[in-house]
Amino acid sequence: MGLGVIAVNVALALAKVGWAAQNLTPICWTGFVLAADGALAARGRSRLRDAPGELALMAAISIPSWLLFELYDRPRFWAASGPELWWHYSGLPPWPWRGLGYAWSFATITPAVLLLAELIEPAIARVTGRGEGGRVPAELGVGLAIFGAILAVIPLLWPSEYFAADVWLAWPLLLDPINHRLSRPSILGDLEKGRRSRPVALVAAGLACGVLWESWNWLASARWSYTVPFLGGVKFYAMPLLGFLGFAPFALAIFALYHFLRGRLPDRAGS
Repeated sequence: MGLGVIAVNVALALAKVGWAAQNLTPICWTGFVLAADGALAARGRSRLRDAPGELALMAAISIPSWLLFELYDRPRFWAASGPELWWHYSGLPPWPWRGLGYAWSFATITPAVLLLAELIEPAIARVTGRGEGGRVPAELGVGLAIFGAILAVIPLLWPSEYFAADVWLAWPLLLDPINHRLSRPSILGDLEKGRRSRPVALVAAGLACGVLWESWNWLASARWSYTVPFLGGVKFYAMPLLGFLGFAPFALAIFALYHFLRGRLPDRAGS
């Protein structure tokens, strides 16, 4: 069903059907989430079938997670002249449809990345193997969190297009040590257990989703475009190749944000 949703909507967008082209991104990502969940169902772990509330929670957490990055893109959003630093929207419908489109699109981000990472991790584990593990020093976690906090604050105090890397790196560095200390799923916890496959799967899922995002965005009439201060003319669709690398740490940020926010809820430990 998910693959069918994607195929039909892409065909309609290519045929210049207005509503399909305008909503191509959220419709295709909804189809992608369905397809990924269906593939996971073959392994006995379907969120939609066995834990629909968990999937809905994942989608709900996804919205404020992305709004955080929207704040970095336009940190002076209250001013009409506030800068849009890296991505710029065009072809959007009027309000309130624009708001609904934003919410729908943003809600698909975390489920898409995390379900794809879960889907491909077994294959990656056969390549990476399992490490010996070992205790991560508490001082390392504190140092990473402090460095992440500094990176998170700088682009808000001094908005600049040169701080894109700071934005994508800040939140996994800040939140992963906190998640680890609170015994929530974390990359540091994985490394302690010798689980190399999950961080690699997350990075791979982020890059793969980035290719799909930019592909569907290219076909959509409501779309975004990116600018970066270096090599901005060398692009993959509307994304400068240098900016495309940001999808890798972005996936780690999505993972850290999801488990941090999920862990704030009762009986929501994650896995």
